[in-house]
Amino acid sequence: MGMIGFVVIDRETISSVSDSTGFTATYIPPLNVETAYAIVQAVGGSVRFCIDGTTPTSSKGMRLTQDSKIEVWGYAAMVDFRAIDDGGTATLEVIYMGRG
Repeated sequence: MGMIGFVVIDRETISSVSDSTGFTATYIPPLNVETAYAIVQAVGGSVRFCIDGTTPTSSKGMRLTQDSKIEVWGYAAMVDFRAIDDGGTATLEVIYMGRG
């Protein structure tokens, strides 16, 4: 029996995080049941993010510094993910992963 791993399902660039922004719904459960987690990288600046549905602000939320990445696992965290620019001109590069 072969090894089960993860493969790229899709990707997106979230070009505007000047307001609290989440993932595009068509990439994540329940609309895309294949997606297991998302890899997120801050590009061009830092962002603040929350995975519990809280709206992040310049002083609320975890900080993802420029060129750093996180993994957001599971339905609830992906649906509730929100990010906002932390004072610069950040964008988010997102890769959605699923079981292969």
